[in-house]
Amino acid sequence: MERLVKRHREWITHRDNRGRTAAMHAAIADNVRNLQFLMRKGLSLWDTDNGGATTLHWATQCGSAKMFIDAVSATDDVFGLAQDKRGRGPLHYAASKASVESVRLILDSQILGLPVDAKDSCGLTPLMCAVGVPFAQGVDVCRLLARRKEMSVSARNRDGLSAIHLAAIANNLPVLKLFAEEMGRNVEVFDNENRTPLHYAAEQGHYEIVQLLLSCGARSTTIDKYDASPAHYAAQFSEIKDRENRSCLMWAVCAGNVEVIEYLVRKTSPDRQARDNHGFTALHLAAMVGNENICKVLVRQGWNLSERDKLDNTPLHLAAGRGHTDVVRFLVTAGANMNEKDAMDRTPVYWACFGGQAHTLYCMIKELGFEWRTVEKHRRVPITDALGQTPLHAAAFAGFTACINVLLNIEAEDDCLISPLTGWKDKHGETALHVACARGKMDCVLALLKGGAAPNAVNDARKTCLQCAIDNKHSNIAEYLRSQGALVFVELSETAARVIQGWWRAILLRRRIRNMRV
Repeated sequence: MERLVKRHREWITHRDNRGRTAAMHAAIADNVRNLQFLMRKGLSLWDTDNGGATTLHWATQCGSAKMFIDAVSATDDVFGLAQDKRGRGPLHYAASKASVESVRLILDSQILGLPVDAKDSCGLTPLMCAVGVPFAQGVDVCRLLARRKEMSVSARNRDGLSAIHLAAIANNLPVLKLFAEEMGRNVEVFDNENRTPLHYAAEQGHYEIVQLLLSCGARSTTIDKYDASPAHYAAQFSEIKDRENRSCLMWAVCAGNVEVIEYLVRKTSPDRQARDNHGFTALHLAAMVGNENICKVLVRQGWNLSERDKLDNTPLHLAAGRGHTDVVRFLVTAGANMNEKDAMDRTPVYWACFGGQAHTLYCMIKELGFEWRTVEKHRRVPITDALGQTPLHAAAFAGFTACINVLLNIEAEDDCLISPLTGWKDKHGETALHVACARGKMDCVLALLKGGAAPNAVNDARKTCLQCAIDNKHSNIAEYLRSQGALVFVELSETAARVIQGWWRAILLRRRIRNMRV
């Protein structure tokens, strides 16, 4: 360095294309020895680059700050000289680089006398510069600045943003914990547009920041000058979702808030195929909660009537299972396929039976024309699922007598099946009465017997309805079946054998008598 200066003394005052001197580059590189040499050769502490930053500004970002601070004269107008074109002083620069030592030196220097809450042309204080620094030492700088003058935490920039706002925007969780938990500052502060830090955290999708703010007293219902809550911004920009992977739109659907849904659909472009962890779309949820108006809004906005959840259920299946007759009627009118099947080949009629929705079941079959029987090889048979079970089996399994009565009454009005519904067997040879006995559904047993079910029907495992009740320890059902003449398979076999033997003996006796007469 010394040899170069001796040969080319003009190099000392040379500036690069950004207006920076050799001393500034030495300060940026934290080269204290060269800095001292250049200062002795006449470079001024207050030389400025194109941005108005002095050598002192750059020195405060590294370890050479003390040397320059000591070089400041008591007669220097530090506050006037040490400001760049943006109005930022050395403390802004030290804070933006999270230089704890430099910040402490500047704050403790009586010669500099720089205010801790000095603002630049945008209204930013050194603390506001520090909250955007992602380094670990940034928390120490923020603590140092905030403790020195606690009012600086609530200072506002030109847009009304405080350090708390900026920490939320920068996703700086440790600094926000410093303000909210360690210092106990109020986190519900407002900018020029009435937005709180929660608005910005929700907008950016900073989930942990949102959790912290809510736990520290921030209100999710606070609205800004546009009447928008944090949820509006979350839905519009970041699609924050809950643990069930449900968006704000889905929450609005579950809550039945038509106005919010219309706002979100109008202001955003929600994914019509977005699903939660169960595979439910917004239309599935609307069908489950039974809100016909929301279903109309969603269908009108392009939600697919045939979308399926993880069990292959359509919105129509779910509406039928919940007994939302008006929603079922609307979905069918809107074009939903009445005979869509789920993963077990079950139509919405089954879901009405499983849900015990007798009125909905009646309306589906009698008014809307849902199939409960079909044509197979020119014969009318009941619809069956993957297990070969009919809707009557489903009603017996779930234990809903009203649904059993609806199905049996409809069958009586439309007597066209090749065999009675009560006698129809599934792939294991079980009738609906077998299912009711095994499940312990006494009321269903009574309804099925009244409807003509055979108490001594035998399944593929050679078990009668009585045996199913005994095996599952439903003694009340077993006793009643006994009183109605029901038997277990062994008894039934013995009875059948006696009947056959008696019938055969009678035939032999008649033959013998006839031969004697001849």
